[in-house]
Amino acid sequence: MPRKQGNNTTKLVRIAAVAALVIAGILAWNILREPPEKKGTESVEQSVPEVRPEEDSDMVVSGTIEQLPEIDYTELDKDKELTRLMDKRKEELGVNDSLDMIVNSDESFKVGKTTVSMRDILEKSFRKDSKVFEERIKESGEVEPVTTDRYGIYVVQPGDNIWNVHFRIIQEYYQARGITVSNKADEPLNSGYSSGIGRLLKFSENMVIIYNLLEKKVSADINILEPLSKVVVYNMNEVFTLLEEINYDDVDKIRFDGETIWIPAQQPEEKG
Repeated sequence: MPRKQGNNTTKLVRIAAVAALVIAGILAWNILREPPEKKGTESVEQSVPEVRPEEDSDMVVSGTIEQLPEIDYTELDKDKELTRLMDKRKEELGVNDSLDMIVNSDESFKVGKTTVSMRDILEKSFRKDSKVFEERIKESGEVEPVTTDRYGIYVVQPGDNIWNVHFRIIQEYYQARGITVSNKADEPLNSGYSSGIGRLLKFSENMVIIYNLLEKKVSADINILEPLSKVVVYNMNEVFTLLEEINYDDVDKIRFDGETIWIPAQQPEEKG
């Protein structure tokens, strides 16, 4: 009996093996009959989605990046693109020859061989006055000022003094608004007291930064201007905010005590 059972088991194993071979052959035949383009597409499509050109076009961001010219003082009358940029910025502010350049707080400018960034000037000026220079750090790691202001730059020339530099800016500001400021408007009144323009000019000395290009630091004495080695820097937002508060007809009513300036309140216009 044991011997007979062994024979039956052997037969069953052989039958199972034959059946397995038959099944494998059928599967292989079906695979061979499958069109080449369908082979393995299911697994590939699951792992790598097909990207069509018309679908991919929405993923492309296109645009024009404005490349500003280098703001170089020595190239102002030579570089046409730079000249157009400066003229446009000056026109927007209503100034002309009183300033050489209009520079944004996130830009740099060059005088001679010296290139200086507005960020460096502002940092040193704020540090001198014990103020906090606010900046933000973008995701890219780039540092930028919290606000972008425009600054007027005047390159000091032989014979310049800070008073005359300020006066020219005030004259151009009012000229752009149809008001002519006399060349003698900064002189004392007949009473001997300072004129309103004179007081305004004295106060404006507190609103500027004198930067020494050679020493790369903010100058302590704004009254000593060295030709081509220093620049006068104006925050145009601050200057114009102050001037916009003044009714020129009441300019001689301005009071200044050396630190604080009092400006007469503008009267509301009468309704017709």
